[in-house]
Amino acid sequence: MPRLLRAVAVAVALTACVAGTTSCESEGQPRVPRTEPLTEADLRSVLLPDYVVETRVPSPDTGPVSELGPGSPEACGALVDFQPGRVRQWPMARVTAQELPLHDNNPDFAMALSSYTVQEASAVMDSLKKAVPLCGTFLLHTPAAGVQDRPVRVGERPAPSDGDDAVAFDWVPDISMTGSVPITVVRTGGVIATYHGPVRAAIPRKQHETLRAFIAGTRPCPPRRPPRRCR
Repeated sequence: MPRLLRAVAVAVALTACVAGTTSCESEGQPRVPRTEPLTEADLRSVLLPDYVVETRVPSPDTGPVSELGPGSPEACGALVDFQPGRVRQWPMARVTAQELPLHDNNPDFAMALSSYTVQEASAVMDSLKKAVPLCGTFLLHTPAAGVQDRPVRVGERPAPSDGDDAVAFDWVPDISMTGSVPITVVRTGGVIATYHGPVRAAIPRKQHETLRAFIAGTRPCPPRRPPRRCR
């Protein structure tokens, strides 16, 4: 092979080798870090493919809402305020979703992404982490229900290690019931992801990574291929 062609071939091979080891963040259109709080459109764009966004738009309750019952520890108010539809902790944007595949036994929603400022989201998480160990059983005052003061039970669960912050607990809306609803809450920046019901450990991890990459203006890398040997 002529010397010039050989040199060109070596240069092309080296370029391909370097490209194979370059960070995937440089692929596609360049992105810039997102300003928080994220919008509803932002939240929809980062939702994992394991879920489908509900068609209805979440909105705060306008009728009578539950309140902390008499004699209950004040810290338990954070758990009451964290119920869906509460105005007191209503976020800047919120998206609720169902887990795939859809079936008749799905709850009202399987997970929600709620967008706050980082400071507000941190405050919500701090209040929940303080409340869970203090509120084994407390009274929930429900003016819209026949029995206005009903005992609620909360049980601690191990929080996932993913996210900037996380807390997990079992929620028993009435102690006369035998079942409980596991709740997992993970914060990424100003976004709080709430999972209602059992959730695979990989889901909160992937959702956190996707959110973190979106906020930072990057995107998660695909699975690594075996490195090419450069000669």
